[in-house]
Amino acid sequence: MPTANTLLYDVETQIMENIVTFLSKGKIDDANWQMSRLESYGALNTENRKIITRFSEQVGTLSKEEVKEAMANALKEIEPQFIKAKKAGASLLDALPPNASPALRDMLASYQGRAVQGMNYTMQTLLDNAGQVYIASVNKASLLILSGSYSIDDAIAQTVREWSKQGIPSIVDKAGRQWSTESYAQMVMRSTVRSVTTDVQFQRCDEYGIDLIEVSSHVDARPGCAPYQGKVFSRNGKTKWYPLLSSTTYGEASGLFGVNCRHQTYPFFPGVSTQTFPERPFNEEAYENSQTQRKHERGIRQSKRELAVMEKTKDQKAIEQAKQTLKNRENNLMGFLKESDRTRRINREQIYKVL
Repeated sequence: MPTANTLLYDVETQIMENIVTFLSKGKIDDANWQMSRLESYGALNTENRKIITRFSEQVGTLSKEEVKEAMANALKEIEPQFIKAKKAGASLLDALPPNASPALRDMLASYQGRAVQGMNYTMQTLLDNAGQVYIASVNKASLLILSGSYSIDDAIAQTVREWSKQGIPSIVDKAGRQWSTESYAQMVMRSTVRSVTTDVQFQRCDEYGIDLIEVSSHVDARPGCAPYQGKVFSRNGKTKWYPLLSSTTYGEASGLFGVNCRHQTYPFFPGVSTQTFPERPFNEEAYENSQTQRKHERGIRQSKRELAVMEKTKDQKAIEQAKQTLKNRENNLMGFLKESDRTRRINREQIYKVL
């Protein structure tokens, strides 16, 4: 079953394949080829819009499900801690059951809406920019042929190869940074899932009247989180002798509970709770290995898409090169995993082929 991100990634791939199909029509050595391909822009845009329309509802549904699942997992982690503490003698107010909390229902709807809105914006920008890539490709291929240095098939393959590695430019943010469709969609979903996880757990603490939280820990935590894992913090400053959560990197994108942070929070009851998670200092080797693995995984996904796109061209040499690149990247990942003793995550290498 795909996620919203993987489905959108492959919607982009299918649009890229459409671009290649339209580029390959007609005789490129014909003097009118460039004009005829530019005139086909409208037809290409119509086909791409059909793809977006066909999958937009599914992308939206998957986005909502991911947010809902994140909320459910957050409650699954934190709720038993309240029950356990109450049995151990902690003084707790009776809170509403999670499924009866109006605040949680509103929170779920809000974050689901945010996720869908972000993904819809990404798809619309993808559609708009696909046309720009097509026009640029037509002009570039024509210039390569006119130079006399490229055959017909080579010109198309060279043009396609240049943008198939990175995908279609998607979003340019306020800082001028250009995001690929994949990276922007991932940012939207990861930040939404992270926010709903933190907010639902803090909301339940508020409903039970709990100020203190313990932060989970893992060996490959990033530098912005590592100094705080396994420790207990006061969220509101109501409990003496415990540092404030605001004294950490909480609130920063690369900090505690920021984008891509995997830490969980757990309620802590003085005199009842014992600290569950060990404090772990920053482990540079473990962190770098985790980032290296992700880099290998991204490379494999990119190679799989590049191969799918190149197979739409008539250049067998380019196709074989794409196959070899994919094989090399898969071998490099396996070698790295063996050397670093890390676990392979096949789901991170897969792409979901839309039909």
